[in-house]
Amino acid sequence: MNVWSYGGGTQTAAIAVLILQGKLPRPDLVVFADTARELSTTWDYLAEIVQPALDSIGLTVQVAGHELSNYDLTSSGRNLLPLFTTQGGSVGKLPTYCSNEWKQRPIRRWLRQQGADDCDVWLGISTDEIERMKPSGLKWYRHVYPLIEIVPTNRAGCVALVENYGWPTPPKSRCWMCPNQSADAWRQMRRDLPDEYQKAVTLDAEIRLVDPHVYLHSSGKPLPEGVELSDNQPGLFDGCDGGYCFV
Repeated sequence: MNVWSYGGGTQTAAIAVLILQGKLPRPDLVVFADTARELSTTWDYLAEIVQPALDSIGLTVQVAGHELSNYDLTSSGRNLLPLFTTQGGSVGKLPTYCSNEWKQRPIRRWLRQQGADDCDVWLGISTDEIERMKPSGLKWYRHVYPLIEIVPTNRAGCVALVENYGWPTPPKSRCWMCPNQSADAWRQMRRDLPDEYQKAVTLDAEIRLVDPHVYLHSSGKPLPEGVELSDNQPGLFDGCDGGYCFV
């Protein structure tokens, strides 16, 4: 069974176009893990652009709901988000657990509910992100990278492919509170998605009621202060187009 893990961003849109063009085979299933915090622009692009086109080939993006996650923001007192911490006197970073708990495991549970027991799972990682390729570690569930292994394409090529197909440039897929966003992404959210930005501001304050040393912003400062600063970490991932964030 070929399963496409729908990430919602640039590479995802490119995979959709390649399927519609017949350059990739039609997958048996398409599933999108709902973290309950995905930016509205990702859902809008799916509803307005991608799904109507996939309807023409009888393909529906199904949703693995957040209820399939066993944990939300914390697990046994451990933060699942890769928060920034000033505990040691300088700004450090906590490990990432949310992508595993909110995306990888819910999709596997969802597939088991569908009766799947032997899957090749497509992840939208392009040739400029080869370092993100990792085996699943499971015999029944194997990672496949169509933008590397079948139709080699980098992110710029994905954008060109989508735009040449006549679709608008896809948004970067990410959760509204993701600490891996760049300073530009935070500012863009504040400007264009004020309601979601305010949710992030509220959450940023709430997490310090439990641990006064943790922050969503890479500056190690409260979010409203951090977004005013220049981006000192341009290498941050800044999105989870591949569907699994950091697989």
